[in-house]
This record gives sequence, structure tokens and C-alpha cells, in this order.
Amino acid sequence: MANTQHPSPAAHMTRPSEQTPTAEPVVNAPNLPRMEPVNEVRSVVKTTGLPLMEPGIPVGTRGQGFMAAVPERMPPAAALPGNAQLAKQTQVPGPSSGYVRLDIHVENGQLSITGLHEVAGPLAMPATVTRGYVYEVLMNDAQIALGSVPDVGVRRAFANRDVDGPEGKHRFFTDPTFDFAARIPKHQLTAETLPQMIVVLHNVQDVPDRLVASVPLTRQAGVVTSEIGRLAGIKLGVLPDTVRAQLERILSEHR
Repeated sequence: MANTQHPSPAAHMTRPSEQTPTAEPVVNAPNLPRMEPVNEVRSVVKTTGLPLMEPGIPVGTRGQGFMAAVPERMPPAAALPGNAQLAKQTQVPGPSSGYVRLDIHVENGQLSITGLHEVAGPLAMPATVTRGYVYEVLMNDAQIALGSVPDVGVRRAFANRDVDGPEGKHRFFTDPTFDFAARIPKHQLTAETLPQMIVVLHNVQDVPDRLVASVPLTRQAGVVTSEIGRLAGIKLGVLPDTVRAQLERILSEHR
């Protein structure tokens, strides 16, 4: 029976021994038809899905679906109408806007104010807090400020493989002396409210995903907390001189 297998292309290949610009092209599959010379292509396979463009079809220039040409000079931005433009130009923070950041020192459960910084912009009340140290500011049994204080009052001892027993493990130590910052809306600071303002530092063990606004933590459902210390009333006479001067200036803005 005659062998019907096609001869291996390698049997017909004669590779040149060196590369020269005038060498004939190397044909890997001589049993296949050769390509037609350039400018002499006669066999065209048409694909029905992608029809070829016939000669003479005009090329679209502008119409539906075309963007307008980019102008050489862009027109000036349109001004806002009337009062909106004036409001944008004259909108500046009022004297009672923003908040203050009180630097509070904690030592064996006793809280004292050591610094004050004014911050522009609104103060957002968080919807919840994290476990651990949390401060809240109360006024007439209503919560006016709240915030988590992570990584304060804690010291860490990292594991040491060279030390056997508990001394070489990762441990935590509670430090009774530390500092944190409490943020209070500026408009809440008046001569009448300062004596009634209470800053409470909590150690929260459990807390729900969302808290009820203005309600003290100890009256919130699902909150498990213990009090670390509190500052009952802010008295100008016991504040450091720099803090008292700043606070008196803020109080004068509300008169």
C-alpha cells in the first residue's frame, strides 16, 4: 500500500549556512501554496461578518454621534446666578464655627486640661465607638461630644524567643498616666456652659454597631463600660495661663 503521508517539511528545507541580504527566503512548508507577489493579489476571502469597504463610499465628517470640534479658545466659565455667586464669595466661617481640641492629662483617674487648640470646620459626631478608651462630653445629661481614644494608657512588651516563660511572651501593661485629646464644638463653650460641662473617660468593653445620638453611654442599650475618670466642670481659675487666655477669647466671641 502506498504511503499517503505528506513528506516532512524538514526534508525539503535547505537552510543557508550564513545570513546574507540577497539570500532566498527560507520556506518552512514548501507543500503549501506560495503567497502572491505584492500588488498582484487576486484571491480575496470575504468575511460576511466584516464586509470590505467598497471604493467610492464617502467618509462621514459630522452628524449624529459625532462630537463637536474643540474650539481654539475656551469660553470663560459661566458665573453662578445672583445670590449663589455672592454666597460662594462671602461664605467664611463665623466666630462660633469649628471646634476646639482639649489636651487632657490623666493621672491615676484624675483628669486635667493642659492645652487647647482651635480647629476650623465642623465636628462630626461618630455613629459608634471602638472598644477601649472612649471619651464623652456631657451637658445637662446630654452628650455633646464623643470619640474613641485608641492606643493610650497601654504599653506593649513584644515576644522574645531568647527568654523563657511569661517574660518572653507578648504582654500588655496598663499605664495610669497618659494624655488624650477631646474635641468639643466651639459653639458649646460659653461662660454659662463651662461650669456644667463634664468630660468622662470610659473603658468600653462592648458596644453596639450604632449608638443613639445625644444619649450618654451609660444609658445606651448594649454598652458595657467602666468609668476611668471624669472632669466635672471647666473652671478658668485652675487652667494654665495660655489655656485660660485662649478660652477667654473664645468666650468673648459669644457675648
